[in-house]
Amino acid sequence: MKKLSLLVIVYGFVFCLSTAYAQTGALTVEISGINQAKGLMSTGLFSDEEGFPGKGKEYMGKEVKVTGKTVVHTFRDVPFGTYAVAVHHDANSNQKMDKNFLGIPKEDYAFSNNVFGVFGLPPSFKDASFKFYGNKTIKIKITH
Repeated sequence: MKKLSLLVIVYGFVFCLSTAYAQTGALTVEISGINQAKGLMSTGLFSDEEGFPGKGKEYMGKEVKVTGKTVVHTFRDVPFGTYAVAVHHDANSNQKMDKNFLGIPKEDYAFSNNVFGVFGLPPSFKDASFKFYGNKTIKIKITH
């Protein structure tokens, strides 16, 4: 009976410890430098390089109407971990990134850590990523 009680206590402790590490929080993304107060701001939260912009689906995504020079999104219940954010100002609300004949984006976009790639390509997930271990606000400035 003593062994069974000890076993129950150990399993209970391991369960409590594992649920403590499976925590979530709120990630607020503040986007500034918006040139035109129109259209939609699309924000993608990516949890790995495999889905990072142009390569697949984001982990979480939000779109809100742009009504000023700054837009704020909050992602709730985000599990702790490593993430990168990509934002796209869909000024004409056509649900896609408009590009010129060379494939270079015509609409404004930006990434977490305010990093950019070259020749219209996104930066690496590694360069744009950050650690998330609790409620956090990140600031992204769109440049034109």
